[in-house]
Amino acid sequence: MISRAEVDKLLDMRAAGPSLLSLYVQVPLDPAELRGLPAHAGELFALAARDGPGIPAAVRVGAADARAVRELLASRARDWLGHTVAVFACAELGLAEAIPLPCQLQERAVLATRPHVRPLLLAIRRCPAYRVAVVDRRHAWLFSIAGTEISTAVLPPAEGMRSHGFSGWYGLEAHRVNERIIQLARHHYHDTATLLEQTARASGAEPLIIAGHQDTIPQFLAILPAGLRDHFAGSFVADPHTLTPAKVRDLADRVIQDWGNLQDQRAAAEFLREPPDGRAVTGLSACLAAAGQHAIQLLLVPAGGLVPGYACQRCGALTSTGDGCPHGAPESLAVPDLIEELAVATLGDGGQVETLCDPPGGIAARLRYAQPLPLWVTRSFGLDGAAWPAACTCCAADVPHRCVRVAAAGDVPGLPPRWRPRSRPGSEFAGVPPQLSVTAEPDATAPPLASGQRSRLHGSIVSWPRAPGRRSWR
Repeated sequence: MISRAEVDKLLDMRAAGPSLLSLYVQVPLDPAELRGLPAHAGELFALAARDGPGIPAAVRVGAADARAVRELLASRARDWLGHTVAVFACAELGLAEAIPLPCQLQERAVLATRPHVRPLLLAIRRCPAYRVAVVDRRHAWLFSIAGTEISTAVLPPAEGMRSHGFSGWYGLEAHRVNERIIQLARHHYHDTATLLEQTARASGAEPLIIAGHQDTIPQFLAILPAGLRDHFAGSFVADPHTLTPAKVRDLADRVIQDWGNLQDQRAAAEFLREPPDGRAVTGLSACLAAAGQHAIQLLLVPAGGLVPGYACQRCGALTSTGDGCPHGAPESLAVPDLIEELAVATLGDGGQVETLCDPPGGIAARLRYAQPLPLWVTRSFGLDGAAWPAACTCCAADVPHRCVRVAAAGDVPGLPPRWRPRSRPGSEFAGVPPQLSVTAEPDATAPPLASGQRSRLHGSIVSWPRAPGRRSWR
């Protein structure tokens, strides 16, 4: 059973180049189809190959890695019938590891500098380890299910009462007997709930499923402590004395699948209810900008799809075109999946990553703080008599002037409509092209800013817009 500890261990591995193979392949359920599995793996190898800008050389699966993967599949495929298997191989690191997953996932093969772990995060979320409590008035069976592993605990039978048929002459003792049966059942339910609570403290919070007769399920659920009730995932009706561990797992898997879909819907609905304070962003470009500021607290990523992009080798900036980093395109290295890089960066910053089938906007993020207002940059050219180049590096003008513009305006997501670049006449802006000379229309809803709030950045003065009502904006 895959766990977050194993994912963290994989993320610590890093190759010098894009030579680490991550293969997710579906092992057929029919043993007769296993002979075609190596050829199918070769087809996935071909999909992992890539070439183009930002790639030093053509990326192909190495012969040693392909041989190691085929040997793993040939020797252990019969143990994984009907399962998706994650295989990681890199001859440079001496890595050849296979992890069977508890649920079926989309097949893919990725060559990168680190393992591709986004499908593993999906498997942890959609197919977690869970517990099943099968109860009736006198008996209880507790099942802990993690993938194909099932452990069972049987509680001793509770104290019982004689049959309803012995209720005295004309049934005069029937009421007393029924009340005694209900009282003993409640004691039995309390004992079972206490054992479940002790197990939860030892193994951690896991989804809980209750099974039994139609009338016993609500009675047992009513006496559960609040901590266990918060992890209640669902229930199914069955005769406890006819259930086997395999049948319990089959019935409970359907409940867990419905519970996972409900969790996705709740996560999306909770995100859409976020107040419009700038802390919720959607879309790939907005999430890339937030990741560059290390501001993502919760990242909602889609379950499938690969989005190629670029990552700067010096500052780690993620871009979709390779030219959005201050260090320039030569420092940008092509990566096979920007969403994977976003997820890894969020985990590295201490954030959470949840994989949904259909996240809002395709990809969404909740930030630790509202994104700051855009920065205004003032650059001087030829005003102090110092040696200057032939033309301004900002606007190419060759007369003394000041250039004022929004810093990285294309990379600032969610720019409020009240902030619009426009020309500003004045002697100090002589020679500045109108499209590069900007001013700010203050947002009345924004909190007031301290006057004179500015800092130095690469020799240019970077200042916040002043509070509304001030005549000077610098």
